[in-house]
This record gives sequence, structure tokens and C-alpha cells, in this order.
Amino acid sequence: MLCNWQSATLSRYTQALHTPLQFGPLQITHRHGLYLELHFTDGRVGRGEIAPLPGFSDETLEQAEQQIRDYLQGHAQRKLYPSVAFGMDCAMAGFPPNSPIVSGYPLLNGDFAHCQQILSLHNTKLAKLKVARQSPKQDVALINQLLEHDPELRLRLDANRGWIWNQAIYVLENIDLSRIDYIEEPLMNSQQCALLAQRTGAGIGLDETLQDSSYRYHYFEGLRCLVIKPSLLGPWRVCANLVEQAHADQVSCVLSSAYESEFGLQWINTMAKQYTPDQAPGLDTLKAFSEQAANIEELETFQHKL
Repeated sequence: MLCNWQSATLSRYTQALHTPLQFGPLQITHRHGLYLELHFTDGRVGRGEIAPLPGFSDETLEQAEQQIRDYLQGHAQRKLYPSVAFGMDCAMAGFPPNSPIVSGYPLLNGDFAHCQQILSLHNTKLAKLKVARQSPKQDVALINQLLEHDPELRLRLDANRGWIWNQAIYVLENIDLSRIDYIEEPLMNSQQCALLAQRTGAGIGLDETLQDSSYRYHYFEGLRCLVIKPSLLGPWRVCANLVEQAHADQVSCVLSSAYESEFGLQWINTMAKQYTPDQAPGLDTLKAFSEQAANIEELETFQHKL
């Protein structure tokens, strides 16, 4: 795989967030990751981003950094961590086209006023709403308020496995499901998603489920979408295979970010144009950063013995 690169440079980046991100018990105030730059014997240059997401990635940034160092020094690896495999595939592909990063729909969270403020900035009738961060009763009230305020608005809900069965049933039975494209990962016990779809008629989206190393794609009635985060799944071929299998069952796929820096988002945007050209990617995460660009520290340059 690496036979035609001549040298590699590894850098570490840090980028501050507007407000801390809460991932379960973890709270992060800065995003940290690595940039890998490869120089090839034919003069090409490739660059990738390696950025495990705390609370979601199995590997830590320290583990990813050690693995990519070992790999670049020629030490064989049984299997690359997903973040390392994604970054390496990107670097091997070259540089992504320098095109604007435009998310197909905004990401909503907070109260009604805050959601409306975000919607007012986007000329869209589709939005993704984070739920299961307050009581089910409050979620129902917010969803209905948003739908009543704009009769043309459609929502994609994302619960991040935040509900138990009875909570999910309560919410889904008290909102207009005809205007909900799907609900991502509604249940703490994701194995009950097919039953939930059967019971309520709600469309289901899978996200965290895909990141389980034991996951193998299988269709069930009500499965509407796979939300694919390339940097959490690893090699490009894994993403491509999932898209191919899902599309065969008329299940849509959305390539989505995991709070990468702008450079990482450029790659996901490029992948979306290649694998899911008819489905806008979910890239509305740059607004989470208080700094426009990441602060970069060069770590080491590696020479490849050709």
C-alpha cells in the first residue's frame, strides 16, 4: 500500500470549541487530532486527518498516534484503528478538491427560540434535531412546536440511544410521523429498533450501531437510513460496501462528520460526492468551533526505504 511514498510528515492539531461538547460522561472543550502528509515518488502530495472522537472511537488519540508512527516506520500492523485507516486512505488519495463545505441541512439543538434562530439562517425545509437530552414530554412539545410553526418543515431526529422503550413509544406516538424522515438510534437497546419500527411505523436510522466491530448489515422493515461516519468506520472500502448493500434495499445513506476539522470535512464531502451523490452529507459541525483554523504543531518526518 505504501510502496510509492517517499516521505511522510506527522503533525498534531488543536481547535477550540465555542461551547463544550458533552458525549455521555465526557466533556471536551477542544478537538485534537493528527494530520498526515505523504510525499510520493512521482511528485504527488496527499494529506489525511486522523482524529478519534472521544466517547465514540475505541482508540484514543495517543493510541492512534503510536500506531501511525509504527506503521510509517515499517512495523507491520495486524489491523489499523478506524481513524488511522481513514486518514491513511485519504492521504493515499491525494488532496480533496477545494470546494465549499455545505451541509444539506442544519443541526438543531436547544430550545425553540434557538432552533428558530438556526433555521432562519438556512433556506431549507429539512433539519436534523437532537432529542433525548431533555424529558420525552419536552421533546414532544419542541417537535410539535417546530412543525406547527413551519407547515413545510421536515425533521430527522437523533436520539443517540437516549431513550428506553416506553420513552421512545411516548414520543413517537405523540408527533406527526408523516413529517419525520427517520429517528436515529432511538433506543439504548438498539436490538429493539426493528420492533419499534413495527410498533409505531417510524423510520429508523442507524449510526452508533454501524461502529460496532461486530456489526454486519442486514435489512429490517422500517430501516430508512444508514448514517455513516467515515472516520469512525475506517477504510473507504468499508463505507463503500455499506452504501452498496443499503442501496440494494432502497435504504438511503448519509455520510456524516464526527467533529473533524475543516480539512477532514473536505474529505467526507468528497466521499459523499462519490458514494452518495443524491444525498446531501451531514457536515454542519464547523459552527461548533470558535477558531476558523486549527493550530498545527509538526511532530516528525519519516523517510520511506524504497
